[in-house]
Amino acid sequence: MNRVKAGLLLLPLLFLGGCRPPAPDQRLPAGQAAHLAALSARVAALETEVAELKARQSDHAATNAGDVTARAAAQNCAMALACALETFRQGSVGNRYPTASQVDLPAACGDQRMGWQKLETQQYTFTVANGDGQVLVQQSGP
Repeated sequence: MNRVKAGLLLLPLLFLGGCRPPAPDQRLPAGQAAHLAALSARVAALETEVAELKARQSDHAATNAGDVTARAAAQNCAMALACALETFRQGSVGNRYPTASQVDLPAACGDQRMGWQKLETQQYTFTVANGDGQVLVQQSGP
């Protein structure tokens, strides 16, 4: 009876022994080794490509965030200046816009590049540009 119990205990070990990975000293056939090397090289190339794409994506997101912030600041400046021009017009004799020398730029426009396209007694057009001169906002009135 003890022999039967010992045999039953050893039986699962025989099955598990067949599931072991091959020993390191066993060689792959030439075709499989070349295929494995090609797959390994492809995986390494793909991992490098993914890392580059992730780096580019984070750089692009930072650039986009900077562009969005610059456009929002330019829009804020344009709205503040338009309000200031309208306030001046409503309080002026003859309901006119200020001359260039009478314009007080709002604080929101302090760091912005302003350009007057037209500033006349009854209408105006101006632009707000970034440091490269690219127009971010154009505002006209009335």
